[in-house]
Amino acid sequence: MTTPESAPDQPAQPTPPQSGGSQPAGWGEPPRYGQYAPGYDPSAPQAPEQPQYGTPPSGPAGQYGQNQYGQTQYGQHAPGGAVPGYRPAADKPGIVPLRPLTLGELYDGAFGAVRHNPAVTLGLTAIIVVVAVAIGTLVSIPLTTWFTDLFGSFFAELENDPAAQDLGLTQDLLGVTYGSLLGTSLLLMLASPLAMGVMAVSVSDSVIGRKISVSDAWRRVAKRAWFLIGFSLLSTLVVLVAYVLAVGIVVGLFSVDPTLGVVGLLVVLAGLVVAGVWAFTRVILVPPALAVEGGGFWATFVRAWKLSRGSFWRVLGIYLLTSIILSVIGQIVSLPIGAVLGLALMSASDVAVAVSYGVTYVITGGMSVLFLGGVTALLYIDTRMRREGLDVQLQAAAAAAADK
Repeated sequence: MTTPESAPDQPAQPTPPQSGGSQPAGWGEPPRYGQYAPGYDPSAPQAPEQPQYGTPPSGPAGQYGQNQYGQTQYGQHAPGGAVPGYRPAADKPGIVPLRPLTLGELYDGAFGAVRHNPAVTLGLTAIIVVVAVAIGTLVSIPLTTWFTDLFGSFFAELENDPAAQDLGLTQDLLGVTYGSLLGTSLLLMLASPLAMGVMAVSVSDSVIGRKISVSDAWRRVAKRAWFLIGFSLLSTLVVLVAYVLAVGIVVGLFSVDPTLGVVGLLVVLAGLVVAGVWAFTRVILVPPALAVEGGGFWATFVRAWKLSRGSFWRVLGIYLLTSIILSVIGQIVSLPIGAVLGLALMSASDVAVAVSYGVTYVITGGMSVLFLGGVTALLYIDTRMRREGLDVQLQAAAAAAADK
């Protein structure tokens, strides 16, 4: 008879994900960078005909990217008789297969996230954007009037100049630009991180086939709201400091020598572009990580920064391509809005101008949140599957959710 003391140790059973607003298994406390994901045993024998995607391969080299499935020597047969380049079917409990994703799968998953949970992706994000733009529009109306009057007094002495016939329109454009920038743009800058966080939370559940409710999505994002807004404000502050330093350097060089100033201007501009692109690419994955993971601000920031280290060009290329596509679509959609804005300027009504700009912000901001936010969230998940074996955790979470 077996006593409790002599009973063999039983393996711990995985804890199934909780329903409702809890985070999927594998998201709360991510593995330390460079370690295997929980549930993966590198010493366990692997079937040669079905190697696991997203986990470090075995072999004498022991390096990711060597001896991978589908990358055998030319003229040799792949393990298990598979055709070289063949990619076995992966589990797809949700919007994307649980393996490293292709570009088409990223885009299809972004649309699939909207179809899978429209109440959150369309409803909640639209509410956030519309409320922010509405408040910003109300704030921008007096600001537009104030800036228009300010520039009007500045251009008053040039009214009799024949070369300044369009100063009235220029005055209105400057007033609208600065008023809208300090009003609607500022509110949208604070609200966009929250909307992006909602998309990341919804996508993280849709990946394992689980649909989160609107209240649960907002509750999870509200817990991380200050992290998301703080990251947006910190990024803006860094950009402003960089530009102030650049202007100071260029002005200082021009004061020494004009030729040296021109050369310095070119060098500083090139440095700003290169440094800006590099830094921006390294922090692209920070917002979805802040929304989904449960760690502190700086710990999550450092993790997301390191996560993009080995995927710099892929992350940058996908983000730029997505931004270009959205820019083209935005230009097409903005044509009728531009006509309405022109009529508003001709009417000299600050309210009409502010409302026209507000509608423009709603459309462009909404598209950016929906598609770009979805692609960025999936890009974060894809990078973790490639570097940390997150697909193992997601497969276990999807299986546990299916059993409920």
